[in-house]
Amino acid sequence: MPLYEGPILDAHHHTIWDVKNNYPWMNGPMNPMIFGDDWSPMKNEYSIENLIDEYDGHNLSQSVHVQANFDISRTSDETRGLQGFADKFGFPNGIVAHADLTDPNLENVIESHIQYANTRGIRQQVYWHPSNTNWRFVENPDFCLSNAFRRGLSVVGEKGLTFDWQGFTNQFGLLADLAKTHSGVRFCLVHAGMLTSTETSIVNEWSEELKKLKPFENIFIKVSGLNTFTRQLSEPIMKQATDTALDMFGADRCFFGSNFPVERMWTTVNDYVSTQKNIMSGRSDEENEKFFHKTGKDFYQI
Repeated sequence: MPLYEGPILDAHHHTIWDVKNNYPWMNGPMNPMIFGDDWSPMKNEYSIENLIDEYDGHNLSQSVHVQANFDISRTSDETRGLQGFADKFGFPNGIVAHADLTDPNLENVIESHIQYANTRGIRQQVYWHPSNTNWRFVENPDFCLSNAFRRGLSVVGEKGLTFDWQGFTNQFGLLADLAKTHSGVRFCLVHAGMLTSTETSIVNEWSEELKKLKPFENIFIKVSGLNTFTRQLSEPIMKQATDTALDMFGADRCFFGSNFPVERMWTTVNDYVSTQKNIMSGRSDEENEKFFHKTGKDFYQI
């Protein structure tokens, strides 16, 4: 079948501006992180104009910006800046902002974000890998099950916002628990659950744990950032993650995101999107349209 040529909603990208003042984590020591031991290329500015230009030829129609660990003492400044970009350039059309769900002042923090028209959701990273200590963003794997975090999720739901949940295979059961107790919140599993390798045992465990999420209709799969752990454009791992997610959850619950400029450290937008289109080439026009555009649009209510 011909490759998809319709509109694309990139449901997961970042912009980086004024690195020195806005991103304290970029100005500290070069410690290993999930996207590499040396991530110095990430310290470069990456504007919304860069993203638009790099999508040339791929019909970018809309996008969703996901918080990029901006200075946490003033996260609404990130949202304010992004809304300014949207008003000027037409992108991003949705903003997933940062908030600490355990913050007793959470209601006010969220109000500071939703005063901007394009705010659609919240992300607070909760990933914790069982063996690699460099792949831990929180101190405990079950951080997200605390009473304070659960209260925060209830606030997110009451405000009509989505929640981007980022965790590893060993944490999928925690997400299932949250989806069950917070049925009014729409979750998306970021980066398809961060498959770290195509090694058979790792793929099998990841696939089995994903099944725990299938019964919960309020969990969606964001198929994004698929080369985080290969650190090179890898069609095999992209195909494994894409096919498994779509076959298990269907195109009504799976949608596309690029994770640029993180992925830019090892590939281009053109190559990433072209590879994703090639992987989808055996699927129907309807599946392609939902995956690349409609499902993400509906999830973020854009």
